[in-house]
Amino acid sequence: MANNRAEAAYINQHAAALYTLNELESIIENMPAPGGETRMDWSHVETMSEINYQLGHLLRFAAGN
Repeated sequence: MANNRAEAAYINQHAAALYTLNELESIIENMPAPGGETRMDWSHVETMSEINYQLGHLLRFAAGN
């Protein structure tokens, strides 16, 4: 019985993670693109740098490092 609950919980968490990744990809794709109409400033660099920093942590965690 406990294994069935764990499997169901894992399935939900797996789906939630994939949804979150999809949403994050969409947000990043909708951010100002290099060479676009938006004049880049250091706030854009800071935002993208923080996103990459956090993604690096997640990547290392998911890879088990």
